[in-house]
Amino acid sequence: MNLLQGARAGWARVRAWPYAGRSAFVLALLAMLLLAWEGHHRENPADVAGYDVRGGSLIAADGAPAGPVLRAVSLLLPYLDQWMFVGGAVYVFILLRQWGNARKLVFPSWVAAPSVAAWAVCKDIALHFGPMQMTEMGEPPAMAAYWLKLGMVFVVGLCPAALLHFYTRQGALERYTLRTFFAPLVFCFIAFCSLWMIMDLLDNMKEFQDVGSSASTVALFYLSIIPFIYVSVMPAALLLAVLYTLTRMSRANEIVAMLGTGRSVVQILRPVLVSALALAAVSMAANYHWAPRAEGSRKAILRAMDERQKDSIRADVLMHRDPQTRRVWYIGTFPFSLGESRLRGVQVREHDEAGRLTRVIHADSAIWRPDGVWRFFDGREVLYEKGEVAAIRDFPEKDGNKMLVEKAFAETPWSMVSYALKADSMGVPELVSYIKTHAGDPPQKLRAFQAHYHHRFAMPWQSLALALVAAPLGIAWSRRGAVGGIAGSIFIFFGVLFLNNLCLNLAKGGHAPAWLAAWIPHLIFGSLGLALLYYRSQNKDLPRLSLDFLFKRKPAPARPRRRAAA
Repeated sequence: MNLLQGARAGWARVRAWPYAGRSAFVLALLAMLLLAWEGHHRENPADVAGYDVRGGSLIAADGAPAGPVLRAVSLLLPYLDQWMFVGGAVYVFILLRQWGNARKLVFPSWVAAPSVAAWAVCKDIALHFGPMQMTEMGEPPAMAAYWLKLGMVFVVGLCPAALLHFYTRQGALERYTLRTFFAPLVFCFIAFCSLWMIMDLLDNMKEFQDVGSSASTVALFYLSIIPFIYVSVMPAALLLAVLYTLTRMSRANEIVAMLGTGRSVVQILRPVLVSALALAAVSMAANYHWAPRAEGSRKAILRAMDERQKDSIRADVLMHRDPQTRRVWYIGTFPFSLGESRLRGVQVREHDEAGRLTRVIHADSAIWRPDGVWRFFDGREVLYEKGEVAAIRDFPEKDGNKMLVEKAFAETPWSMVSYALKADSMGVPELVSYIKTHAGDPPQKLRAFQAHYHHRFAMPWQSLALALVAAPLGIAWSRRGAVGGIAGSIFIFFGVLFLNNLCLNLAKGGHAPAWLAAWIPHLIFGSLGLALLYYRSQNKDLPRLSLDFLFKRKPAPARPRRRAAA
């Protein structure tokens, strides 16, 4: 008990000391300078995919030196890794010390946010910006889309600090509105995420039990698809949070009081709309690459569990024939990601110019790396002469595995699986690569990929469109008006979902341009929200949809009443 009281007293003194946070920050900077002085990057070089450190320089497998981007990343990444640990501990200390004082957290947040964003960008470059320019399966590089992805990563990293800075620059009433809004927003988001996970877990519980998945494996499985869940549930969470916040403030006459201070409806709603804009921007960044990849990985893992396979399954029973190399490939299962998984059940048949077999490779699994090297595992090689079997050889032992290395094969996994890919599980960089590769295909085969390409940019902004509609409907001057606004907003939410799927299918079928169909729901409901907001700002009653004119009867002419005879 005395020890606990002493710890509380010590923490109270640390919180009261005015220079504790600054001193910790200066010590962290001195530690990083000491690491730089000792040459930390030389003793602990960064792991860059496809490159090795030789004589202090990054060299590719073919002997080519690394470019300036990779050299800069290899220099910065070891220090950023250490800064995430040292600086993260300092930021947590400052956060606990200054909790409740937002102004004191602005500068530390502006230091932490760019640091995290820079670390994420450098880590992505080190993993994916290899000799094949960030391609995982050998697809044509889409460098503009890749750099845009890194830009979105950096913007998302800056969003928390920007929102905190925006909060501190507002007045007392705006800060109160933000606090009132974020509490139900967080609650609704967590509730919808939990509900989504529980429903999906109930659907797939048997598969997890059959493969003997532990609780930690299941938790990591759902943690990996958080980007997809975020994009899916954020519109509904934002809609309900806006409705709850403004309805509660309307019932308590707080909005009337704010209007009495000289503020307009737009000024009252500005904190909510700015927050909705930031959340929509984060949704767009997630839907650009990570959300569709997470959903595709989820489906591939569940498919593998259903078929009792080790790795995820993107496609199965593939056959590819290359007329130039005269090789025919048979693949049992193709994984969703080649970074950690292998192709299963691989057979390669080579033919001569006359069409006769010259060699057959049977392998239990195979992997391909961006350096262009194929590695076949646990199999045998059959050689033919004049169509007859000449020799059968097992794969040689190498690094404890029976492995056959082939550097002369020009085929890539992309050339085998590209025609089996589905657009709904591909991010923007993959969609750009696919459209570029199959530019000569018939238009009807590319419509789905073009529709999803534009849908990746448009779909996240439905959160902002719903917020624009819900904000004026949530402001009510009576109980009847509040209930009507909630019912109208929920109806509009399902209308957005219906119209969004309808327009996507119209674009896939070629009945509407892909770029226009993706934005039609947002243009319609965004315009509706702006119109309703105009009515509220002008203190006018919202227009009501009435069907009385369909059932209204024409008045019958009145008959003269007979007067009694005098």
